[in-house]
This record gives sequence, C-alpha cells and structure tokens, in this order.
Amino acid sequence: MASKYGLPGRVKVSTLLKKISLKKVVFGGIGSFILALSLLFFDAFYGRNFRSMEDKIGSTQKVDLRGLQDIHASGGSPTCFTSLKWKLRHVDGPIIIVDAMSEYHGFIKSIPTALLGYHKPAKFKHLVRRFLLTGSTDVHPELVISEEEEAKKYDLGYRKVSISSTFISSDEDIDNIIAFYDSIPENTWLHFHCSHGKGRTSLMLVMLDTMKNAPQVSLEDIVKRQHLLGSENLFNTEVWENGTYTKEQLENRKKFIEDFYAFICQRKAGGLQKWSDWHQTQYKRVQ
Repeated sequence: MASKYGLPGRVKVSTLLKKISLKKVVFGGIGSFILALSLLFFDAFYGRNFRSMEDKIGSTQKVDLRGLQDIHASGGSPTCFTSLKWKLRHVDGPIIIVDAMSEYHGFIKSIPTALLGYHKPAKFKHLVRRFLLTGSTDVHPELVISEEEEAKKYDLGYRKVSISSTFISSDEDIDNIIAFYDSIPENTWLHFHCSHGKGRTSLMLVMLDTMKNAPQVSLEDIVKRQHLLGSENLFNTEVWENGTYTKEQLENRKKFIEDFYAFICQRKAGGLQKWSDWHQTQYKRVQ
C-alpha cells in the first residue's frame, strides 16, 4: 500500500514544490532585475534637486515671500522630459528649458548623457547604464542628440545660456541673460538646469527673483527663500570639506549677487539699463 499510494503521492508533492520554488526563483529574479533597473535609472525620472517657485515654505520660517509664487519657474538637475512635463502638468503656457550646462551633454533614447558620465570620468554605475542603453561601455557621440532637438520632441522651448558659479561671468553673458529675462512673456514657464541643479541653477533663480521682486523684497530674503526651496545658500562662503569651491570663489559669487541686486534696484529707478554699462562705472570708481 505504501508503495502504491504513499510514494507516488510524495513524488507528486515533491515535484509540485520544485515547480513552485522554480517559479519563485524566476519571478523573484525578474522582480529583482526590474527593481535594480529602476534604481539604476531613478535619477532620470526623479530629477535631483527639483524645486518650483510654487513649492510651500514652512510657516515657521521667517522670510518675506512676497512675489515668490508669481514667478513661473523651476530648477533642478538634468532629467528626461517625460518626467519634467508630468511635474509641470499644471502649467498652461509655454515651457522653456534654460540650459546652463557648459559641459558636453545631450540625450540618448531620451536619457540625459549626464547620467551616463559622458561629460566626466565614468563611475561603475555610468558604465552599466551605458551598456544597457547602447550595448557598449564606450562613449558614442553619434547616438547623442542635442538637448534642443530633444526639447522640440516634447513641444518645449529651449534656451542655452552661459553663466558660471565658480568665476565671474563676462558682462556680455550677464547682459544676454537679462535681455532674455526681459523678453519672456508673462505666461511662460522657465525651467533651469545645470550639471547638478545647484550652483548655476541657484544663481539663475536668484537673479530672476531679484529682477521680479527687488527692491520690495530684500536680497537677504530672496537668497534665504531660494535656499529654503532647495537652492544653495549664496551667502554662505564657508568652504565645504571635499568641496570644489575655494573661499575666493564663494566670496566672489556672493559679491556678484550683491552687485546684481544693486544694479536692478537702480535700473528700476530709471538708472542704467545694461549691466555692462553699470558694472563698468562701478569698476572705474574702484580704480
């Protein structure tokens, strides 16, 4: 009886358990692969350091918020435009990407090449991402399309600007940025980005906030509220441990935004309208 009824039953149970275990291994492996893939490309869809001028600042923070939410702007690190459009889905008017990256960059299969380490020495994660997207760990410039071309695919405007957060930008570059800000229609949304969504992006947002809200809002409050939203504190001149900024660079950056605020205030009062003209007068006074 045992051989007739017991053993075959045990064999069937054993076989069934093996099948169940095999399915668990297969589905577990697939699930783990999908999870690893999602984490690997998470930055492309999440967008590090993303902030909008419409974000809420805690009521416990003592800072002047006048005019902040009237600024149609956001900022962050490079991200795929499907994710960005979803984040800005409430925007009715046109959206312009303001590209402040000086490093080589573009898109491969809608993924920013910044996430593939195309503009700097590649780390292991960059090599894995490259292999999954291109089948090679090498740099393939022939696969890269420009950010302007990628923006057009998503009906986004595009503007390249030249600005630096580690040295003082030329008067011509600042004049061009001001002229660009002046030309933007009221219902246009600007989205700024640089390599990390911090230094240059923070400068651009503080400059825009200043042009919109000085002198009604103090520079101290403009810098503070932008910092609370996620920008760098441009008044902080302490050198970070393992940071890339020198003390002189941080102090020069702070001096620039102080000068820019003073320029905008006198501009709105009917003074010199071009930064280069005003800056030259200040330089001559020092001589």
